[in-house]
Amino acid sequence: MNTECLACQAKTIKHIANKFGSDKKVTDKFVEEANYIISNGQSLVTPYSSLLLHRLAKRIFKTENLYASEKLKANKLLFHNYQYWKSLALESENPLCVAAKLAVIGNIIDYGAHSVPDDIISEINILLKKEFALNESEELFEAVKNAESVLYLGDNAGEIVFDKLFIEILNHSNLTFVVRGQPIINDVTYEDSEFVQMQEVCNVISNGHDAPSTLLDNCSNKFQKLYRDADVVISKGQGNLEGLLDEKRDKLFFMLIAKCDLIAGKLGVQKRDLVIKQNKK
Repeated sequence: MNTECLACQAKTIKHIANKFGSDKKVTDKFVEEANYIISNGQSLVTPYSSLLLHRLAKRIFKTENLYASEKLKANKLLFHNYQYWKSLALESENPLCVAAKLAVIGNIIDYGAHSVPDDIISEINILLKKEFALNESEELFEAVKNAESVLYLGDNAGEIVFDKLFIEILNHSNLTFVVRGQPIINDVTYEDSEFVQMQEVCNVISNGHDAPSTLLDNCSNKFQKLYRDADVVISKGQGNLEGLLDEKRDKLFFMLIAKCDLIAGKLGVQKRDLVIKQNKK
C-alpha cells in the first residue's frame, strides 16, 4: 500500500474514533485493532483494507450503517431539488453534457476520501464552472448509443441523485444501476436507490459485496456475468476506479473527481480535477 494511502487510512481511523468514541475503552480497542490491520495489510489493495476497517468499526461500535444520517441528509438535499437540476440540464444547450458533468460533480460527496464540503450546494455551483481535465464524454455517449446493454456502477449517496438524472437523460432502454451489497461508508445501497426512486429510470441490482469499490472476484456471480456481458460499463467514483483500473476490457468508462495526488497522477490530472475517461486496452 502506498504511503499516501496509509496516511489516508490513518485519517479514517481517527475520524471513526472521533465520530463514535464516546466510550474510551471501546474506542481504544478499535484504534488498536485498526492500526493492526493497517500495519499488517500493506499488501492489500486500498479498497479492501478500507473494507476491513469499516467492518471492524461496525462490529466494535455495534452500528451496521456508520454513515446513515450523512447519507440521508445528502439524498434529501439533492433529491428535494431534483426538478431544479433537471431543468438546469434540459434548458442548457447540451442537456446530456450538463447531466454528465453533474454526475461527476456529485462524486465530491465521499466520506471515504474525506472530501465532503460543508456547503455541498455551493461547491456544486463552483464546480459547474470548472472545465474537465479529461473529457471523453463524446466517446461515452456514442458507446451508450450503440450499446444493447449498459452497466452503471454507483458510488455514493447524494451523488446517486445526479446519477439518476444522467441516466434519465441518457434514456437507454437496457441500463442497470449497481449498488453495494451492504452499507459501507456512504456508498449507495438499495435503500438509497429506493429513496431517489432510481427504479423509475433503470434496473437496480446489488453487486453482492460490501467493499467501497468494485472488487470483481468478491462480487456475486450474477453481477460478474452482467459485467462480462455488458456492452458498456460506466464506473463512478475513485473507489470503483481503484478496483477496476487494471481491467482490460472494451467500453469501460470512468467518471470521477480525482480525490488524491496518487490517483490524479495515474490519470495524468491534478487533485480535484473532473474526469470522464475511457479505460482503453
